[in-house]
Amino acid sequence: MSDIPKIKICGITNIDDAYNALKLGADTIGFIFYENSKRYIPAETAKGIIKELRETAGKNVKNFLSVKRNIIITAVFVNENPEKIKKIARDVDADIIQLSGNESLSYIEESGIDKNIILKAVRVKEEADLDIIHRYREAGINVLIDASAGEGVFGGTGERVNLDIIKNLYAGDLILAGGIGYDNIENIIKSIKPYGIDLSSKIEDLPGKKNYDKMALFFKNLRRASYAAA
Repeated sequence: MSDIPKIKICGITNIDDAYNALKLGADTIGFIFYENSKRYIPAETAKGIIKELRETAGKNVKNFLSVKRNIIITAVFVNENPEKIKKIARDVDADIIQLSGNESLSYIEESGIDKNIILKAVRVKEEADLDIIHRYREAGINVLIDASAGEGVFGGTGERVNLDIIKNLYAGDLILAGGIGYDNIENIIKSIKPYGIDLSSKIEDLPGKKNYDKMALFFKNLRRASYAAA
């Protein structure tokens, strides 16, 4: 159903969680290559997981942003050197590059990375932050909205975005993150209709270890809410 948001499950650290996320309906799964993250995964480990996924994938093609592939991999970085980003993304066979730090427009323009595969996280705390979203949009960069959890904190905290701040913002090309899980997805779908949803901490037993039942309930509630809102 086209009205169901695209789903990104982030912070994958093991093959079982990767398989389960994809089986349940994730459109892309994210691997975090930021060493200070609780969900950090070494590139070599991620490469092995992704290789196994690619070798066992079926023929059904998914799409996420500009990418069409049977398995779509998002590589997450924070304030990293662009050359290192490109090397890791190439080595692990990633499709989408998510920038979750303080990367500026000039950084992106000068990086040499295709804008179509970049997903830039913007942390929203107040209405003034919407101007930042508009600037990235106008530059042709995909935007992920996340909650602001303080200086130097780059996602995965479970903090929620204040929906009142973004309720009048067109969200059909935006991805929403920040404390999203099976218990609040229905309210989110009723409030806004984002292109995609990014979740991690609310479907975990502990950082980097997903809970199958929480993921399954999330997808069940997501589909029910999406059909009701259609």
